[in-house]
Amino acid sequence: ARAFTVDVGTGGTASSGVVAMQATAANGWACNEDDITTPASESTRQTASSTTTVTVTNYDRTTGIAAAWTASDILQFNCQAY
Repeated sequence: ARAFTVDVGTGGTASSGVVAMQATAANGWACNEDDITTPASESTRQTASSTTTVTVTNYDRTTGIAAAWTASDILQFNCQAY
């Protein structure tokens, strides 16, 4: 299992991103993500994975539509290789 945080940075308009993972998963990575900066308005979910990456997308909690992260949001990850 891997637990870590990611700062999404500033100045962007991205609603999805790819996180590099260690090449220790036989098939892929199953991750739970929480936006610990703006949890009331944004929800980040895993949308894909490989043995070396995890793709996540941010969604607006009100509309359910993919939306850009708020600048400097901190995402907390808890990932398990499978």
